[in-house]
Amino acid sequence: MPQPAHRLMRPVHVTLIAQALLLLISSAVASPAAPPIHAYYFTAPMCPGCDKANNLIARLLPQDGQVVMHTLNVYEPREYELAEALLTVAGLPKRELPLGPALLVGHTYVNRASFSQDAVLRALEDYRDTGAPDITAQALPLRGHARESLPQELRQWGLLPFLLAGLLDGINPCAFATLIFFLSYLGMVGMKGRSLLKVGLAYAAGVFGAYFAFGLGLLHALWALDSLPVLRWALFLLMGAVSIVFAALSCRDYRHIQRGDYSTVVLQLPSGLKRQSHALIRGGLRSRLLYPASIIVGAGVAALELACTGQVYVPALLYMMSLGTIRATATVWLLLYDLMFVTPLLILLGLVLRGTSSKRLQGLAEAQAGKTKLYLAVFFTLCAAYFLLKAAMP
Repeated sequence: MPQPAHRLMRPVHVTLIAQALLLLISSAVASPAAPPIHAYYFTAPMCPGCDKANNLIARLLPQDGQVVMHTLNVYEPREYELAEALLTVAGLPKRELPLGPALLVGHTYVNRASFSQDAVLRALEDYRDTGAPDITAQALPLRGHARESLPQELRQWGLLPFLLAGLLDGINPCAFATLIFFLSYLGMVGMKGRSLLKVGLAYAAGVFGAYFAFGLGLLHALWALDSLPVLRWALFLLMGAVSIVFAALSCRDYRHIQRGDYSTVVLQLPSGLKRQSHALIRGGLRSRLLYPASIIVGAGVAALELACTGQVYVPALLYMMSLGTIRATATVWLLLYDLMFVTPLLILLGLVLRGTSSKRLQGLAEAQAGKTKLYLAVFFTLCAAYFLLKAAMP
C-alpha cells in the first residue's frame, strides 16, 4: 500500500538538515576562524583631512570582524611616540612619519599623502589569509627613542626659532621705522608720563590684535591647503624659491645700507604706504577719543605694514603649520609670536618714558638697520633650506 506523500518527505527533510549540520561542523573543524588583522589608525583632532578619514574608517572597519582597530592621537606626545615606535617595529623607512590620517597594517603603511578608501582596502586585503599581529608590546619599550625623525625634533625645539622669527619681525626695518615715527610724534606733541604710557600701550594693543587676526586667518587658509598634498608640496616649493630671492635681496640691501645708500633698499615699505601710515598716526593722535583712536591707529598701521612684515610672518606660519601643530596649540604659538613682534615697541616705549630723545631713537634705528638686514638674509636662507627639504620629502 503506497505511503502518503508527507510521510515520504519527512525522512528527506531530516536527511538534508543532518547533512547541513555535518557540513557546518566539518567546515568549522577544517577551516579555523580567519586570523585577526591588527590595524593602527593615526589621527588627531581637527587635523587636515582627518574628518573625512575618520568617517571612512568608521564606515569600513567596525563592520569587518577580522579587523582589530587601534586608534592613536598623534598630537598627544605619548601616543606620537608610540606611533613612531610602531613604525620602527614594522620596519618602515625613517622617512615615513606618524602623521594623521594614516593606517599601519603589518608592514604596510598608508600614509597621509596616499590615504584613500582603495588604499585602506588593499592594505587589509594583503593580510586576509595571514592576519597582522599586534605589535604594541614590541613597540612600548622603544617609545620615546624609536625613530629620530625630523618633525618630532622640530616639535620639541620648534617654538624657539618661531619666537626668534617673531622678534626679528618686530625689528624689521619696515616696522621699526614706523615705530620710531610714532614715538617721535608723541614727543613732538608734548605727550609725557602716564598719558604717553597709555597711548603707547593702546597702540601696541592695536598692532597686536590686527597682527593676530591676520595670522589666524592665514593659518586657517594654510590648513585648508594642507589637506591637498599636491598644493602642500607646491606651497613648500614656492616658499623655498621665494626665500632664496629674499635672502639675496636682503644681502644686497645690507651692502647698500653699509655704504649709507638707503634710497636703493629694495625690501622696505613702499613710500605710498609709509605716507599713509604717517598720516594715520598724525590723524589718530589728534582725535578727542585718544586711547580708542590709538588702538585703531595701531591696527591700521599693522595692516599697512603687512606688505613688508609679511615677508617674515608668512614663512613663520607655514613653518609652524608644517610641524603638525594642533589648532589649540597653534593659537598659543601665534599669541606668543605676536607678543614677540610688539616687544621692540614696548622696549622703545620704555626708553622714551625714561627720557630718550627722538634724535637718539632715529640714530638707533639707523644703527640696527644694516644688522637686521643681515639677520634677515640668514633667516631667509634657513627658510629656503627648510622648505625645499620639506618639498623634497616623499
